Amino acid sequence: MYTAIIIEDEYPAILRLKHMVSLHSDAITLLTHADTGRAGIDSVNKLRPDVIFLDIHLPDMTGFEVLNALDYHPMVIFTTAYAEYAVQAFEVFSVDYLVKPFEESRFRKAIEKIAHFKQLESPPDYAKMATLFFEAQRKPKQTSLAVKSGNKILLIDFEDITHFKADDKYVTVSLPDNKSYLSEKSLSTLEQILPEQFIRIHRSYIINKVWIAEIHRYFKGRLMLVLDDKQRTTLITSDGYTQQVKEALGL
Repeated sequence: MYTAIIIEDEYPAILRLKHMVSLHSDAITLLTHADTGRAGIDSVNKLRPDVIFLDIHLPDMTGFEVLNALDYHPMVIFTTAYAEYAVQAFEVFSVDYLVKPFEESRFRKAIEKIAHFKQLESPPDYAKMATLFFEAQRKPKQTSLAVKSGNKILLIDFEDITHFKADDKYVTVSLPDNKSYLSEKSLSTLEQILPEQFIRIHRSYIINKVWIAEIHRYFKGRLMLVLDDKQRTTLITSDGYTQQVKEALGL
C-alpha cells in the first residue's frame, strides 16, 4: 500500500484525483492535499508520503521549486495541462505524468508504474528539469488537428476550423462548409495546442477569430458573434469569458 499527497490548485483536478485514488484504494491511500506549493512542501516534509501528484504550475511557485525545497524525496507523478510533447522533457525523472483532463485508464497505468519505478538514489537536477520543460513549451506548436472519419484519421489545418463545440465527452470540430468531425480532446486540452487566433468565448465554445464576420452587442454586456461560414453560425459569449473576448478582439 502506497501513501500519497496531492499538490494541485485546480479544484476540478483535485476532485478528479481524489476520486481516482478512491478507485484504487487497494493500492494507494491519500494522506492529504495542498493547493499551494508552500503548503505542499510542509505536508510532504511532515508526512513523508511514498508518492506525490504534483502540478507544474501552482499559485506561489512551480512544481520544480517545490521539489527543490523538500528535505524528503518521494516518487513523483506530475500533473499538467500541457500536451505530452512538453512533459516528455522530464519524463525520465518521474514515475509518470498525467495530462489534464485525467482519464481513469491513464491514471491506472500511472499507479501500476509505481511498483516498477526505481527510486532515485539522489534527487535529480530540478533546475535542469525546469529548463527542459519550459524550453519545450517554446517549440513551434502543431498546425493541424487529427480527427477520426470512419476508419480514417484526417489532419485538419487549424486555419480551416471555424469553431469547436463541447458536447458531453466529445468536441465537435466545425469547418466553413459546415462539415464537422469529432475530436476526443477536451476544450481545455485544445486551448494548449491551438494558435493565438483561437479564443474561448464560452465554457462550451472556442472560435477562430479569423472567421468572425460580424460582432453585435448583446444583453448584459455580452457579445453576439456571427461567423463567416456557410451557415452564418451565431454564438454568444458567456459572462465569464466576455471581457477576455473583448480584449482579444481589441474592443
